[in-house]
Amino acid sequence: MQAEYGIGRESLMKKRKRKWVRLALFILCGAFFLWSFQQITLQNTIGFDEVIRNVVKGLEAELAVSFFLLFTMLGDKNGVILIMLLSIGLIWWIKRDYAAMGVIVGGVILVNELNKWLKNLTGRERPMTGPGAESLSFPSGHAMVGLFFYGLLIYFALSYTKSNTKRFLISIFGVVFIALLGSSRVYLNYHYPSDVLAGYAAGYICLIMAVLLYEWMQTKITKRKAV
Repeated sequence: MQAEYGIGRESLMKKRKRKWVRLALFILCGAFFLWSFQQITLQNTIGFDEVIRNVVKGLEAELAVSFFLLFTMLGDKNGVILIMLLSIGLIWWIKRDYAAMGVIVGGVILVNELNKWLKNLTGRERPMTGPGAESLSFPSGHAMVGLFFYGLLIYFALSYTKSNTKRFLISIFGVVFIALLGSSRVYLNYHYPSDVLAGYAAGYICLIMAVLLYEWMQTKITKRKAV
């Protein structure tokens, strides 16, 4: 009995810690996004944009271009749709988690539309010219939608996995993947660094809201089954 109480208390402490971490990151992301949004709408220069872009220009290599093109493809519309269909099929096959499937599909659609609205609102031009420069730049859709979508997949993968070792590997792989997704947009000159960072910030805010919605739905489903 005492051992069970200890395990339950430890689990409760982990949940509380996780909530505080989520809240802290939510506030930080919100503050950064509002700051960067203000700078862009006021047409102010963001200092670290040119610093990072100058560093990236010195790292150009043909092999690296091919490498980052792969991540850009996985973050564009066709790539996200393909991975989403595969993920939904896998979730249905293994877990029959309809709440997760609904949050993924509905969330991606809403976040993509929000990204378009924010781009039209700020009107920032891309740093490049030619094919691909037709749409606006702030915030990066690859970063915003990518963090939201792949972040959700990581969340569900962690939820379905009990092994701590596997959870650790999933977390590391997910963080690196999302980081490379956004980095590809800067390396290939499709976005300013601030576009990507703001996209990450907005994507994380949307991700937390989607996770809270999913957890609320799961609580309702559990209570309904218990009746």
